[in-house]
Amino acid sequence: MASHFHHLTVKEIKKETLNTVSIIFNIPETITSEFKYEAGQYLTLKATINGEDIRRSYSISSYTSTDQELQVSCKMIEGGRMSTFLFKELGVDDTLEVMAPMGNFTLDAVNKPLVLFAAGSGITPIISILKKALTEGNNTVNLYYGNRAEEEVIFKSELTELREKYTDRLLVQHFLSSNGERLDSNRTQSLVSGLGDAKSTSNYFVCGPEGMISAVKSGLETSSINANQINIEYFASPKAEKAISETVVSGKVGDIIAEIDGEVHNITMESGESILDAANRIGIDPPFSCQSGVCTTCKCKVMSGTVEMENNFGLGEDEEEEGFVLACISKPTSAGVKVSWDED
Repeated sequence: MASHFHHLTVKEIKKETLNTVSIIFNIPETITSEFKYEAGQYLTLKATINGEDIRRSYSISSYTSTDQELQVSCKMIEGGRMSTFLFKELGVDDTLEVMAPMGNFTLDAVNKPLVLFAAGSGITPIISILKKALTEGNNTVNLYYGNRAEEEVIFKSELTELREKYTDRLLVQHFLSSNGERLDSNRTQSLVSGLGDAKSTSNYFVCGPEGMISAVKSGLETSSINANQINIEYFASPKAEKAISETVVSGKVGDIIAEIDGEVHNITMESGESILDAANRIGIDPPFSCQSGVCTTCKCKVMSGTVEMENNFGLGEDEEEEGFVLACISKPTSAGVKVSWDED
């Protein structure tokens, strides 16, 4: 079924760095089951800022085996309306609209060696995955974490505490670009070569700015790490390698059917619109957040006809094979398109 927002109250706000906060939510007992989450998933938050509906996705940075805590972390960025609001204006006991957890950047095999690469706020889903591996698994975890300077290291104290608690299983290594240390392709190759036999059996998780992700991915591939061992989470859509084919949206090609919450809507698309744009224009309010093909909040299923996505950095191969697309970057390429937000 289509995802909906719930009103959650802020229980606590923790300042992590000079420009990063963690927000802990109270979860009413009536919806506890809807907010069970996997380490590495994210929440979509909605707020009205200066009269405008703003939605953004933030990674869950908490993890407990009993799911009793729900925390997201946000780094304020220049010009970022939501991040500035969360950092400067949000207070304890305030209410935010929040969707249930989503995302596929998750850890399935807790007993395999784990290698984590993070940079900047890319640590937010990574630390959740790290805590799950340490809590539920029994194997080694290596975290390589890059920042510009020491004062920008998010979760510094928590990482130190975890390293001291799991001294026989956890390695945390920091890299500061102010000292000339970067997680580039060559350094990645060097780090992987030091893993020994664990190199071929480890799972690798990568999250951070696009340039860092590209460099680490290149280093892993050069080190002969199999693609099925590498898991990547983008916070923004990378530069598309393939431009969407031009479609003249007219006549029957632009007449689509959208199903949401059991109701069927006929939509005539306008030139240049994505399916999400068209659905929002007529007011049916489908779920969405990033609007750049990364977060998967707007995922819907193509029930008939053909649809083309501009790129795909969010959906898994199995989801594509089942007919799911991301509405924010999709356009119809045939007549008779029907999409549904009511399919799991």
